[in-house]
Amino acid sequence: MSPGRRKGTRRGAGGSGDIAKLAELAVEAAVSMGADFADAEAGESRSRSVSVEKSSLHATSDRSHVGISVRAVVKGATGFSGENRLDREAAVECARRAVEAARLAQSDPDFVRLPAPEAFEEVPGLSDPAVRELGVPALVEMLLAEVESARAVDSRFSVQAGATSSWGLSAFANSCGVRHVREGTYVSCHVFPTLKDGSDVGSYWDFDSARRLEDFSPAGLGRTTAETAKSFLGARDAPTGVFTVVLGPLAAHGLLTAVAAAAGAEGIQRGRSFLAGRLGERIASEHLTIVDDGLVPAGLGSGALDGDGSVRRRVTVVEKGVFREMLHSLYTAEKARRRGEPARNTGHGSRGGGVSPTNVRPALGAKTAAEIISEVGDGIYVNSGGVSPNPVTGEISASVDFGFRIERGRFAWPLRNTMLGVNVFELLKAVDAVSSDCREEPGIVMPTIRAGGVRVSGRGG
Repeated sequence: MSPGRRKGTRRGAGGSGDIAKLAELAVEAAVSMGADFADAEAGESRSRSVSVEKSSLHATSDRSHVGISVRAVVKGATGFSGENRLDREAAVECARRAVEAARLAQSDPDFVRLPAPEAFEEVPGLSDPAVRELGVPALVEMLLAEVESARAVDSRFSVQAGATSSWGLSAFANSCGVRHVREGTYVSCHVFPTLKDGSDVGSYWDFDSARRLEDFSPAGLGRTTAETAKSFLGARDAPTGVFTVVLGPLAAHGLLTAVAAAAGAEGIQRGRSFLAGRLGERIASEHLTIVDDGLVPAGLGSGALDGDGSVRRRVTVVEKGVFREMLHSLYTAEKARRRGEPARNTGHGSRGGGVSPTNVRPALGAKTAAEIISEVGDGIYVNSGGVSPNPVTGEISASVDFGFRIERGRFAWPLRNTMLGVNVFELLKAVDAVSSDCREEPGIVMPTIRAGGVRVSGRGG
């Protein structure tokens, strides 16, 4: 057992007794009304947010929410119901409506069961009292400080920005015996300064986010985004041709997260993923290993259980270029097994259906990002942009929102009117370097990656 991780079972999780009893009551009521299976989630939450427009405070909010929802399954058909109340009457009424909805719904022949209790370890660091108490005045002070730090770089900057803090407590129960109480916090800040110099415009966007205050460090975000935005003044059209492309941490993260999402078994089983039929095949160069790990302490996507109540598992999606394992929910794993296909429930399901990644963590390489860039004689650097493939076809047609021309291993000038066009498998197989250094957000690893032979289109000829 990892240090600091508390041993538990889904039968005996601790937490708020009141909401746990309401979730259990709703499940019992649904079963007594004829549900073959049922689960319920009861909880409360609070969120605060602050926004800035044109460098001035624009809006603030402080909102609380309570509620309960029930899922009932009758003869393979599923019904949902919810109430924005937390009391016994709401729990029973939700159960009744969910059962009625299930009786009217069409049966799903692939539904087998809901998760059964299983031993698990709680993931530490998902909730922080300091974040829970982070109120609107503190968010205003923090955000206005970043606005000022951006304008200190150049007073002509117009700044958009936002900050949020949230807390939630929920109890989950199902008719198979799963019981779990989860508490979580989240805090984030983003800054988007824009500088107009005649007809020329420079802008940039960046963020910081965390579950714990100790992992949150937005100080200086205004200054760094403003400095980067200023570096995009004087942008020029890119030439059209085939170039080596270096994806910075944010751009690379978007690509690799899209690959992990495409490994979701639901999309693959429906033929709606570019990874359909490719399990066990080489889909990328040997430089790429992609792990999805929802058990990282304090990770933004972490949690002991998924939305269905299944235990989360660490999954090596791609290993040295080979597509090794899909992300499964209990539903998709049972569906695969009924078809005679080997599968394990990896705990990547959501309660409303669907499969999605958690914390995407590619393996790091041997060279620093600076070394990778220095080796490029003629290429393109992408700070950020939608370098994500079409989830079905795998085709990438991406605008380079923020990027630079690379000449002789250095950034030569900023880009505008630039597009990348390539198939995802061509791009992944062309990766020849992953950086040894990276940007990290809690639980998430974002290295720089390099690939050759990418089609670049611009108005520069």
